[in-house]
Amino acid sequence: MTEQNRQRAVRLFVAVLALTALANGLGNNILSNYFNEVFHIDSVQRGFIEIPRESPGILCMVLVAALGFLGNLWMSVAAQALVLVGFIVMGWMSPGYGTMLVSMFIHSLGMHLFMPLNDAVSMDLAEKDKVGATFGKFKGVTTLFNMAAAVMVFFGFRTGFFSFQTRTILPFAIGGIATAGAVVLLAVMALSVPRKDAVKNHALLFRKRYMPYYMVTLAYGCQKRIKIVFAPWVIIDLLGQGADTVALLTIVTHLAGTWLAPFLGRMLDRLGVARMLWAEAAYIALSFSTMGLLTGMLAAGSFDLGDWQTWLVFGAYVLCVLFEQFNMVHSYMMRSIALDPSEVARTLSVGLSVDHVMAIIASPVMGMIWNAWGVQYVFYLAAGSALFQVAAAAMTRERQ
Repeated sequence: MTEQNRQRAVRLFVAVLALTALANGLGNNILSNYFNEVFHIDSVQRGFIEIPRESPGILCMVLVAALGFLGNLWMSVAAQALVLVGFIVMGWMSPGYGTMLVSMFIHSLGMHLFMPLNDAVSMDLAEKDKVGATFGKFKGVTTLFNMAAAVMVFFGFRTGFFSFQTRTILPFAIGGIATAGAVVLLAVMALSVPRKDAVKNHALLFRKRYMPYYMVTLAYGCQKRIKIVFAPWVIIDLLGQGADTVALLTIVTHLAGTWLAPFLGRMLDRLGVARMLWAEAAYIALSFSTMGLLTGMLAAGSFDLGDWQTWLVFGAYVLCVLFEQFNMVHSYMMRSIALDPSEVARTLSVGLSVDHVMAIIASPVMGMIWNAWGVQYVFYLAAGSALFQVAAAAMTRERQ
């Protein structure tokens, strides 16, 4: 690919990232409130509902292996088409509980299929010796438009423009329109960029050499439950806040992330994978433990909504969610230890499946821990999982 064509592909991909981030932000930012206000679920159900939502992640490695002949870009087109189906059903069709679970499964299947492809395409389009910096810039774009979605959710629900009581749920409908745009742009990229990443071998790819990556993604499956499920549930259930408050916290998180993502990308190029894994482990252990301490005090009645300690909970929430910016370190690590560039996307998909096996196990278990022993132990468990990052850092040094 010539430099001119690469630059054009980068511009198109930035637009794709903007649209998909806007769509994902409009969907993911309100799911907990959607479940709560439309279907009136409790914390145990909230944990178990993650099974149909996250099980597509396990299928990801099978799909990437089976569809590898299409190449990363055409697989991305298919992934976003599935996301679009989910948005159409949830946004326009007012589904019942069972239909909602099916449409959420389809939506989630596309979203999870796109995750490893997104990272693989991002690294393919990066300048040589600037993979971390370029990766960070792409993540910054995603974070910026996630923030834009959060702004829309905040003002939409605060003003009454968005509502869960209408037949058409506008955030999902707008997300569907953005996703349709992403499908078109990805198809344009697929038609114009030479296809060099297609594979003929459809076997699942497992190598002992890639064990550090599998370990990190196993831990990430547990840690991500905090961001997606239990940290928002603290705000919604323990503090009794609505979608607008969660959206406002998401705005703050993404505003910080637009700076943090490029910074971590530059540090990745400068410090290397092993040191960044150590930094990630320290960050997770500290932020999750802090949130555990505060939520334990909140559940015990040591303070109430409106007390100054509530602001500490909000701050700890932001720090817990920001940990996801370190995810680029995992993909970069996989690329750095890969025996062949063609194995990167396939191995990223295997890692994603490992992540989601843990997610499906961890979500209901964490929900039961919350009910049986207390919310703080959910966060302490996730903090302890940072030991996997420490072990992966030591193993990565040996393999580079």
